[in-house]
Amino acid sequence: MTKTTVCLVSCALMIVLGASGAFVDAAEPQINLQALAAKKMPVLLEFGRGWCIPCKYMKPILEDMAKVYGGRAIVTTVDMDANKDLVRQFRIRMMPTQVFLTPDGKEFLRNEGTLEREQIMKIFAQMGLPAPGAQGPTRAAAPPQTPVRQ
Repeated sequence: MTKTTVCLVSCALMIVLGASGAFVDAAEPQINLQALAAKKMPVLLEFGRGWCIPCKYMKPILEDMAKVYGGRAIVTTVDMDANKDLVRQFRIRMMPTQVFLTPDGKEFLRNEGTLEREQIMKIFAQMGLPAPGAQGPTRAAAPPQTPVRQ
């Protein structure tokens, strides 16, 4: 695909979704995948470029998810121009593309296009990482017992 085709597809997707723009930049220009894997926690990598409108749409969502899952998961953007080796390694075909990695570095799920906060939270939950404040199943309280009269 040419840059023009990718841009047209991305723009069409954003028109359909009705999204607004905000600038997306990589958390770090060069992403060290080995250093991320060494932290032994789930990772969300979003591959994109700063001029990509869907990538701009994702910026506040990713920032929010980084705060929500801080210390329990890594959420970062990957500048496709600065990380061409990762683009090839992950065979990225479209931007944005989100790649979820398990704590042992294996790909869990990939999405081409945009994701909403709730979708990201659901994927992390499928990976065994509930949202902060989410509680596991609770037991129903035992019904109050009435004294038996004899």
